[in-house]
Amino acid sequence: MPDSKKSAAYSVDRLLPYLFLCTVGPSVTAASNLYVVRHLMCRYYWIRKGVSDPPMPGDERCNDRNVEALAGSVMAALATLDGIASFLSSSYVQNLSDRFGRRPLLIGLPLLATVSTASILIAYFVKDPTIVWILLAMNGIFVAANTKTTFLPGLCVADVASDEARTRFYSRMEAIALLGPGTAFIISALLSRYIPVIALPYYIALGTQVTAGLYAYCFIPETIHAREDKEEEEGDDGPDGEGSDGQSEMEGILPETLAAPIKPLKLLIPHRHEAGGRIHWELCVVALSLLMTTAGTVFIATASLLFLSDKFNFAPENNAWMLAFLTFSRFFYLILLFPFVVRFGRAAFNKIALWRAKRKRNEGERRPLLARVDTTTRQEDANHFDVLLAFVSVVIDAVSLGLVSLSISYQQVMASFFIMAFGAGDNPTFKSVFVSFAPPEHASEALAALDMVFSIARLASPPLLGSLYAAFIKVGRPEMLFLTAGGLCAIGALLFIPLIFARQRNKPKAS
Repeated sequence: MPDSKKSAAYSVDRLLPYLFLCTVGPSVTAASNLYVVRHLMCRYYWIRKGVSDPPMPGDERCNDRNVEALAGSVMAALATLDGIASFLSSSYVQNLSDRFGRRPLLIGLPLLATVSTASILIAYFVKDPTIVWILLAMNGIFVAANTKTTFLPGLCVADVASDEARTRFYSRMEAIALLGPGTAFIISALLSRYIPVIALPYYIALGTQVTAGLYAYCFIPETIHAREDKEEEEGDDGPDGEGSDGQSEMEGILPETLAAPIKPLKLLIPHRHEAGGRIHWELCVVALSLLMTTAGTVFIATASLLFLSDKFNFAPENNAWMLAFLTFSRFFYLILLFPFVVRFGRAAFNKIALWRAKRKRNEGERRPLLARVDTTTRQEDANHFDVLLAFVSVVIDAVSLGLVSLSISYQQVMASFFIMAFGAGDNPTFKSVFVSFAPPEHASEALAALDMVFSIARLASPPLLGSLYAAFIKVGRPEMLFLTAGGLCAIGALLFIPLIFARQRNKPKAS
């Protein structure tokens, strides 16, 4: 057991620099993307108007409301393309990594993400509108490769980590996944102030993405082996009629390929693992809770900037610093406090569970004076603690968003967001709970399903909450958006209540 623990920690520690490099790239260009798209749409709009001198970057004609509306629509379309591509690719990435191993995709996906970064950079310098639209579409599609680079390390953790250590490893990864964007926001703010070269953030992003691929090639070990041996064994055991088998296999490729994007979602449907067994509904409830919680929180970073600007006249040049504050507050909680919460909280939970078991066992019984008490952490206790921790984290999210809606100054808004940082444990615990409720042989499919649910929420939340924010602005109550988001998180917390009282005594075993 110690060797396996050291091996798991070794594998996870090697993933952390990779995660940092993968998250810096898309974040350092986030502020520049809006500027580039706005300039491209400005040039496109006025060329369509028939002007002889297309506007240059910074031209006052780009402040036209029609240009701003067009740029906003394009940004929304790019986000939609990203969400759709991310949703559809989760299952394919999971299947490919299960079949060929994690390392090939850990190496290849950051390099594939350079297509997205390079396409918008090239579009900035290209004059032909048709090529510009093609490059923007490529950016929206291939940016999903960035998302999958943070999905794959979660599969690696599921390969090597025990139930007890899984939450700790996921919290480390979540902290580093926040450190990357936080660092990128600061770099972006400094670059925009001191080195106003629009292409520089894209060169930095390309460098980090290529470096991530090289790092994975040189330093990240494989956590699951390719299934070549298994396929060879199946080939040897097969019947002699190779022609008919090959034909039937070819006939089944198309339906399997079409069904692949939604295959992991089958795990979320309540079902029985064996005939006459109990119905396993836990993953369905966790998925609904994740959907509500993510829908309530994923748009908050953007909404906070709009809210501070509209209600408190927050200076736009401070946006990058505000994003850095939101990110680093969550990072410091996950890296400094959350490990102690997990360690001592789990220890206290185990002591209480052992005390209750001891008390129940001793009722009406006489125990020998010298009797050994088993203090080993039971797997179902470890998983039940993760459920409680996820519930508390989501409750903190809901309460802090409610406090934002009651704030009367930007200092109170920032204090409320600081409190919200203490709910940052929801993402790692959601992953841990998802894996713990799934059959061991379907752990990677469970993570793919989780990623797909997250993609759905990320796709649906911005237009939903964005339209609500526009409606609240018209009536002069923008703070109501945060009350709505807090309500979604509260629903997510309520969905955990059945899981708190339903212990995982019947966790499915590997067949």
